[in-house]
Amino acid sequence: LSVCPLASLIDTVTNYYVHSGNNEWTVHSFVGDQELKVGGSTTGTPVKFDASGNITAPAAPITYDAFNPISGGVAQTLKLDLAGTTQQSSPFSVNARVADGASVGELAGVSIDKQGIVSANYSNGDTVALGKVALANFSNPTGLRQTGNSYWSATGISGGAALGAANENGFGSLSAGILEGSNVDITEELVDLIAAQRNFQANAKALDINGQISQTIFNIRN
Repeated sequence: LSVCPLASLIDTVTNYYVHSGNNEWTVHSFVGDQELKVGGSTTGTPVKFDASGNITAPAAPITYDAFNPISGGVAQTLKLDLAGTTQQSSPFSVNARVADGASVGELAGVSIDKQGIVSANYSNGDTVALGKVALANFSNPTGLRQTGNSYWSATGISGGAALGAANENGFGSLSAGILEGSNVDITEELVDLIAAQRNFQANAKALDINGQISQTIFNIRN
């Protein structure tokens, strides 16, 4: 388990379970090579289970004596809540871990989910919601006026913008981190390309003829 004696410091608490009898164990907790004490003793805390594997003791969280964190800072107290712990005839495994704190983290990135929630992701695993992307819908989208390569504006034909959120009231969903494919009319672009090529050839021909005429005039003068 990771504990934070100070905002920027992290210590690791390691728990060892020693089998002491039928459905009985003794838990010992260490921070580094320092065993945590309960009531001044390091004999460990008994942990008992019933025949179904449900914990029966201790009934309350284990309260350890104050200890000096390895990472520094003032002496700390610690409680270990074993509620919900079960005993099974299988190898040890970690099923769940819940922490009520975290170390200081730096902004690692920003993400947008399918609901449009914009979240800041930090290096310590924390995620903070910053806002939500608003979507606009129009009663007649084909009536929008194109004002740029990827920009459109409302007109009297399209109607005013109705704002909403993704996956609500028919506004559709968002796909973050996806590059949109080309949305141009390839046929129209090819026609424009051919026209540009023809214009270039015509201009080149005109320049060539102009050069020939100039050369002819020069020869006549000579």
